[in-house]
Amino acid sequence: MSSDAHCEKLREVGAELALGVLPGRERAEAVAHLDGCADCREYVRQLTGIGDRLIGLLPDAEPPPGFETRVARSLARQAAGAEGQRPART
Repeated sequence: MSSDAHCEKLREVGAELALGVLPGRERAEAVAHLDGCADCREYVRQLTGIGDRLIGLLPDAEPPPGFETRVARSLARQAAGAEGQRPART
């Protein structure tokens, strides 16, 4: 495989690598490529930073039981109400 093909493959799996969920063999191949490719190292470094910031957005506690159901129902009611509204005349 050429270097370009290695870079393309890394871009396909880079997010999984950055999040630490890439399976063993693929991870080993990706890390071996990163040893010699500064562009891909930077790409994965940026993805890792984004992943770290996203994790910081997670709530500290689980939502209360039924939260998802209440939100889904509220969104459905709002969508149904929006469909029945007429555009305002000017």
